[in-house]
Amino acid sequence: MIGGLLKSTSSLAIVAAAGMFIGGLALTPAMAADLGGDCCADLEERVADLEATTARKGNRRVSLTISGWVARDIGWIEDGSGRDEFYAAGHGPSRSRVWFTGSAKMSANWTAGYRLRLRAAGGLTGSIGAAGQVNTARTTNVDQNFVFLRHAQLGTLTTGFTYAPTDGVANISLAGRGITGDAAGRNGWNGVAGINSYDLQQGSAQNLISYVSPTIAGFTVAVAWVDQNDIATDDSGVDLWDMALRYAGEFGPIRIAAGIGYTTTDDSTNSGGFAVDGSNVMGSVTLMHTPTGLNVAFAAGTELDGGVNTLAADTSDRQFWHVEGGISQNFFGVGNTSLYGEYGDYDDGNAVSTGDTVMWGLGIVQNFNSASTELYVAYRNWEDDNIVDGDVQQILAGMRIKF
Repeated sequence: MIGGLLKSTSSLAIVAAAGMFIGGLALTPAMAADLGGDCCADLEERVADLEATTARKGNRRVSLTISGWVARDIGWIEDGSGRDEFYAAGHGPSRSRVWFTGSAKMSANWTAGYRLRLRAAGGLTGSIGAAGQVNTARTTNVDQNFVFLRHAQLGTLTTGFTYAPTDGVANISLAGRGITGDAAGRNGWNGVAGINSYDLQQGSAQNLISYVSPTIAGFTVAVAWVDQNDIATDDSGVDLWDMALRYAGEFGPIRIAAGIGYTTTDDSTNSGGFAVDGSNVMGSVTLMHTPTGLNVAFAAGTELDGGVNTLAADTSDRQFWHVEGGISQNFFGVGNTSLYGEYGDYDDGNAVSTGDTVMWGLGIVQNFNSASTELYVAYRNWEDDNIVDGDVQQILAGMRIKF
């Protein structure tokens, strides 16, 4: 009886206490309302601030990733015309850019995706020794705008505005020094007449349809058909095909990367108004000894039967070769330090000048892993008695922050 009474009493006490608590809340509605109102108002304000500063997606099905980098540089140039100039044009090899990338699963094997890239444009125009050299406006271009379908085993089909498979195939390097310029000289540091004319690659994005195979034993194959009306001066409906084979692998302590590309066109009229029925072939190979960071790279390319990007009527084919070597090691514990030397020989044929242009250079790139930042300094010396400005010396220094 006593145990039962105690149990009943405990139950009644709990019910009574609950009733008093609820009743107390009912007797003080103003206090409860004030407490809840202040809390929610503050929370709503914080949510509003967060929404105002957050990138939004259109839906929950397709991902959105924003990435890119901001890069700026300064430099000094001296040429044979007597020009001795310091500049801060920010027109070096690594222009600032922003990627908007996303994808969505269509099924277990199929993925649909897209990429939109904005890139800073502009730089120095005209010959270094000419009075008309100016800094162009700081504009931003849509550099890539394409969609793709990818199958896990079959590869990727892309259509839209982007770069052809041979882009960068002659500039493969394991040393992490691409920010200071490339082997093909496409990313020149100034407007020196004659120096940039040997570029054999499709240097800008174009409308195309491409296929990229899955990676098999380290090899990847890519082929593209380019809308030639973007290049030709008429609507002749010509075809331009671009294809590349790339490889990456490791053999014990040796890491290797390589690529070779081929571009061909027929019945085309180039921007100089001359017929172009030709092709280009180019490639590069690089090796690194991973324990020490010692590395070497070689690149070369040549026109065949008049080339693809010729601006005038060639009487001989343009060609180039380039070699670089150095070391990339984390000497200071903050990120890899890449030290390198380079030498290149560039034959313009008769497109702009006759004879060879010889270039040699030195550079250093320091990575800071904790801040996703690179600092760099590079020197290049160009020697060619036939170019408008004579021999040219250049120093480029800058900083790139990735996000």
